[in-house]
Amino acid sequence: MMTDNTKRIPDFSNLTIVLHSVESPGNVGSTARAMRNMGLENLLLINPPDLQHDEAKKLAYASYDIIERAEKVSSFQEALAKVDIAIATTRRKGKWRERFLPPEEIGRLIMENKERQKIAVIFGPEKTGLTNEEVLQCEYSTEIPTVVDYPSLNVSQAVVIYVYEIYRAYMRSCELAPFSNGVVRAPKAEYQRLFERAIRVMNSLGMTEGFSDKFSKSFNRLLGRADWSIKDIATFDALLKHTENYIERQSSRE
Repeated sequence: MMTDNTKRIPDFSNLTIVLHSVESPGNVGSTARAMRNMGLENLLLINPPDLQHDEAKKLAYASYDIIERAEKVSSFQEALAKVDIAIATTRRKGKWRERFLPPEEIGRLIMENKERQKIAVIFGPEKTGLTNEEVLQCEYSTEIPTVVDYPSLNVSQAVVIYVYEIYRAYMRSCELAPFSNGVVRAPKAEYQRLFERAIRVMNSLGMTEGFSDKFSKSFNRLLGRADWSIKDIATFDALLKHTENYIERQSSRE
């Protein structure tokens, strides 16, 4: 039976907070402290500022070790390659809204998938946030509702809200039945493999003539945002394989 003490120590080993090109060392420090408060330990930094700065150490009170252990990369693509599910925090409302979730639903999503999927919640630069292209490369996007006249939050303030919602979802999962229906989302690599096979089949049928690069990206993004299990992927893959075999048989008869 889970006691009051043990249930407050969550396993977030598959969850990473990502700060993308944040300029202020203080924001990195405040992020580390918020993470420690809510039981998160994995921090990934894309093009980080001076992490030895006094502000980083001062604001990361009792949590500077999170910064010391943080993984550092130089590009957004490197960060995406390390996870199965990427969640973009943004105040941009683009056309891809079917995968948009409010902060409270982000916690629920993470609780459903954290056991077998590597998940990242990504925060952009203070001045610009994540670009539209970066947001569209993520499986989900999320926004904190604010007063319309002043919608932008400090990045470390946003981190506090999201890590609180994640921890809150964890606490609810200790009291209630699990959120998940038992179906685990297939890894990102499986979606990419399926996309490549689908393109090959369409090439064989002459269907990709006139396809723009934009269409291919949109199709890849649409496929990657499906909540399919490995079994679902295998079913669709088998269909494509049968189609490929049929095309080969027809070609050999000509």
